[in-house]
Amino acid sequence: MSENTVYRMDCSAIVYPYFATETINHSFTMEVDLDREIEPDRLKTVVQSMCERFPTLFVRLKKGPFGYELEHVRDVTPFIMPRPAVLNMPYDLENNENLIRITYRGCRLAVEAFHSVTDGNGAITLLKSIVAEYFRTLGEEIPCTFGVLSPHDAPKPTETEDSFRTRFTGAKNKVARTGKPAFQYSPKGPFATWHQTELSMPLSEIKPVAKEAGATLTEYIVALYLYAFYSTDQAKNSKKPIVMSVPINLRPLFESETLRNFALYFFASVPKGDNVSFDEILDNVKKEFKEGTDKDLLQRMINTNVAQQEMAVFRCLPRGVKRTVLRIGAAFCGEVLFTSTLSNLGIFKVPEELADHIKTFHAVLGQVPKNHLLTTAYCYNGTLGLMVSSRLASREIEHILQRLLQERGVNAVLRDNETGEIL
Repeated sequence: MSENTVYRMDCSAIVYPYFATETINHSFTMEVDLDREIEPDRLKTVVQSMCERFPTLFVRLKKGPFGYELEHVRDVTPFIMPRPAVLNMPYDLENNENLIRITYRGCRLAVEAFHSVTDGNGAITLLKSIVAEYFRTLGEEIPCTFGVLSPHDAPKPTETEDSFRTRFTGAKNKVARTGKPAFQYSPKGPFATWHQTELSMPLSEIKPVAKEAGATLTEYIVALYLYAFYSTDQAKNSKKPIVMSVPINLRPLFESETLRNFALYFFASVPKGDNVSFDEILDNVKKEFKEGTDKDLLQRMINTNVAQQEMAVFRCLPRGVKRTVLRIGAAFCGEVLFTSTLSNLGIFKVPEELADHIKTFHAVLGQVPKNHLLTTAYCYNGTLGLMVSSRLASREIEHILQRLLQERGVNAVLRDNETGEIL
């Protein structure tokens, strides 16, 4: 591999540098609490051993006259740092800051990534692989199972590919991404520093509730989240639709191993009408899930994304003109079309030999320009977590969610993610 390997951005990643500002750019964090305090020097040695195994993740932004690329960085020292007081702070894209951060504090270890580099799946793979190698340096025998990758193996071409382009089948039957502006939740009162509140609950309590309602777990929690917004006074006084963006991991559907971005999203919403019940919302969500996860539709969306970015007229536009064009597009077809995001990352699985060393897992979304609340869902060790990331001082939505769950017999505990304080 050459000294400065440069990667073309994948078809999902390309937009994020153009949307970034000095105060907000798209990022996220995957974190674990271990059973011991982290040794910084040991961590640096482990992360350095991973640098060649994950060449598309240990990167910085490379600017060119017609756009951006990702350049592999071989010294991991700038990537590793103590955990900051506020997560997902903006990356300094103008000065080519490295685009992932490996942070630590006490027992907590995290991988934070700018969204041009990867999605949740890629970041989780890196996090698990770092933790596994960390305990190997302590004399443990940890197998490379459940997505753990060995630093001694070379990266596979299927792991570094842009799966959007390799799964492209043609430019016909494009899908338009349009809609009406959605309700944006922003209660009166002061804004707060970007912070996270976790709702945790036994998986054994919430799964039967969803099953009894004839829904998958993801469908059920999306419907609850929509209903929480619908229950607010602000929503009742708004005529705009309440819409949820739901990301879909495309890897299982399209047999991909990529560690780069490979996800799309669809919209779930509150149906039109007065005094809409939770059951009506859930029925609508189930219908929208079936439509939104149709493989033929997703293939057409892949084709649309690739075809638009491969247009010669777009590729030849100067970088500054691209920024203007994409920002105008985002004003009409971006976050303005939905109220919030709920991303379900599924079950966090690790080798049995590692499980006793990992106490908790969390996933945290970073700020975006329009939506003031964003939520992730994840399961680990029999617990379902909902992490609500917010820049609002109000925790109204979080408390409504807790109440809705408790009314259904689910013991949901609300706590601050940084302090662990029960709220």
